[in-house]
Amino acid sequence: MFKCEQCPSTFTRKGNLTADQKNHNGVRFSCTICASTFGYKTHLNRHMKNVHGVVNVPAQRQPAQQSVIRPTPQGHIQIAPGIFVPDVPAGGSNAASDDDIICMKAMDEFENTG
Repeated sequence: MFKCEQCPSTFTRKGNLTADQKNHNGVRFSCTICASTFGYKTHLNRHMKNVHGVVNVPAQRQPAQQSVIRPTPQGHIQIAPGIFVPDVPAGGSNAASDDDIICMKAMDEFENTG
């Protein structure tokens, strides 16, 4: 028998004790599409399949893909090969700011150089 040290539960399988300990430690599995989190990987898989239509959820507890954003020493970020934009906080409005115009111009220039 496997006894949990944090609650009165006992388990016949070590895997069940491990799952119980993850719940005590606050381990959560986050959806990479929406803000939902789950205590069990199987619940995340079911959510991804039923809500988002995604099968084959990555097995690790981390985002599905590494970020493509790469900071540069000049205070810019690279959002794609050859596209650099200023590293500034996003604005709270839907109106185009100077930074948005700079970003769009950089993307247009990149697309037109191909």
